[in-house]
Amino acid sequence: MKKWFGCGWIALMLVACTLNDPTPLDQVCLITETVRYQLQDAAQQEISRQSFRYENGRLAAYSDKTPDRSISFSFKYVGGKVASAYTSDEATVLSFNYDEFERIKSASYIVNNKEQSVFSLFYDSNSRTVRLVRLVETRVLLPTNSFIASRTFQFSYREIADNTEDLVSQTVQNGYKDGSRTEEELVFEQNSQNHSPFYDASGQAIVLALLALTNHTESNAASYLQRYDTRSFTRQVTAPNGSVVLSESSQFSTSFDGSYNPSQSTQFSHLSVPADTFPADRRYQQTYTYNCIE
Repeated sequence: MKKWFGCGWIALMLVACTLNDPTPLDQVCLITETVRYQLQDAAQQEISRQSFRYENGRLAAYSDKTPDRSISFSFKYVGGKVASAYTSDEATVLSFNYDEFERIKSASYIVNNKEQSVFSLFYDSNSRTVRLVRLVETRVLLPTNSFIASRTFQFSYREIADNTEDLVSQTVQNGYKDGSRTEEELVFEQNSQNHSPFYDASGQAIVLALLALTNHTESNAASYLQRYDTRSFTRQVTAPNGSVVLSESSQFSTSFDGSYNPSQSTQFSHLSVPADTFPADRRYQQTYTYNCIE
């Protein structure tokens, strides 16, 4: 049993804390790659690929590839903490600032010496816990083809099994240049018997979430903060007038390895929108690769 993943020192680093760790061996499995596909009939189209490399258990390199974006970061550490993530030409930098409890309190995203976004982070108590409850992105320069000037993420947690808590909902409020706002709410059903792909990387979960959010089209920060398997979720998007413009329900069929980590997952999504031409059902597949060390 992996005793050190209980409520001891690692609770200073983790988003959630549990006394019921299902891992049978003292084995750490760090995610090294995740690939997401859209499935349509017999065709399989890759829509995203993320790669992670570690040195002595610390994140050393991260890359994110989509049809619209391909970027890779290396990391600079100061005093054991990630000080910045930067591209090979140092033209793109995500720098981190910490509070007195060594939690990330803000981050600045800079491209070609111009600040693009500022992230402000808020935690659930004035202590060493890193349970993130709110994250605010203020866009200094708007991304191409985007009118969203700010994004505010709210995260909620609850007990999903005895002595086991996890993130169960995320709400994102998008603020536009004209002052209007839309809202997206995700509600998750979590399974404490199996891990999320970032279970053993949860000490760097917030860094990974912020890196993902440098892609202005990415909004699911919760997936990096969750420690346990997602069985299903619902999503609802509301317009400035409060009307629902999109509803989605998704179910997951997931295979796990011997350490309770997901190896492959198929997502079945049903969407309903006012426009009849929008596809009602979609299928996705995601594969995961790990480096496991005992």
